[in-house]
Formats: sequence, C-alpha cells, structure tokens
Amino acid sequence: MKKLLLICCLLLAMLLISCSKEDKPDDVGLPDDEPVSGQDSRDDDADSAGVKVDPGYVFDYNGVTIQMNTDVAPVLEALGEPQQYFEAESCAFKGLDKTWYYSGFELTTYPKDDKTDYISSVYFRDDSVSTPEGIYIGSTVEDMIAAYGEGYKGGDGSYNYEKGESSILFIAEDGEIIAITYLALVDGLQ
Repeated sequence: MKKLLLICCLLLAMLLISCSKEDKPDDVGLPDDEPVSGQDSRDDDADSAGVKVDPGYVFDYNGVTIQMNTDVAPVLEALGEPQQYFEAESCAFKGLDKTWYYSGFELTTYPKDDKTDYISSVYFRDDSVSTPEGIYIGSTVEDMIAAYGEGYKGGDGSYNYEKGESSILFIAEDGEIIAITYLALVDGLQ
C-alpha cells in the first residue's frame, strides 16, 4: 500500500511539473538534420554565447543516449517502434504531451515551436533498466548514495539529484529503490 502511495505521489509530481507556465529557451534541442541519439548538437555542449552547458543526467538504453530537453525525433528513430503510445493536451505548453512506452521505461515529451517535441522525462517501469551509474529498481539507498553522493534534496524516501538541465529522482521504501525518474529542468518548471 505504501509503495502504491509513493508511486502515485511521484506521478502527481510529474503532472505538476508538466502543468507549469513557462517554456524552455529557443536554443535548446537538436537541429532537424541531427542524426544522433538525443545529445545536444551544440559544439562541446556550449550555448549560443559559447558558455559550456551541462546536459546533466542522461539515460542510456541499448546504445541510445536519452538527454532531457532535446529533440525526441532522433531518439525515437534510434529506439524503434514503442510498445505503446499515448498523447494528451498539454496543460503547460501549446500542443500535446506525448508518452512512448518501451521495455522497462517510458519516455515523455513536451511540445515546443508547434513542430518539435522535447524530452521531459524518463520513468523506469521495472528492474530491467538501470542508470549509467548502475542503479535500478531494487537497488539499495546505500548503493544510490555510493553512486550519486550525499548532495540530494529531499529525504524520507525521496532523493532528488539536480545536475545541469536535468534531475534524477529516486523513491525508496524500506531502504530499497522502488521508482526512478529522470526529469528535465525547464525554465519556470522547477
């Protein structure tokens, strides 16, 4: 019962994040001709002013790098056909929020520029996937802290690490990770 309550709280938090007001600046994402797997196309991850931009936490799945706040099109092409797809009118942006379901995780986007969808979250559905640091649903909180450090926000079963343009949220019960979500840090939505 406690596990279900924690998962419901996580989903509610994701809904609230996607239902805020502002959008990401226009310089985020990949150009339409970028053939790679979701990495930001800016030279050495620098923004238009030449300032180094930290992409933050990224999820790797079968050689496909999934980075928050980037164009989803090349990622979807690299991932292939999803198991399921869902879309709904966005309450935060003009257009549709979209979710693609793959084995072990779901990928959600937010609309931008009436034609491009940007990656807003990756939610782990089971223990068949893990973070690049080796943490998966079923890992211990001690393993998580060993991999990510003590610099989290939250506690009491909720551990949120922020880095660059993303965060990674771990939900734990009885010392065991029961949910993992990567989230885009979009201006105005934190």
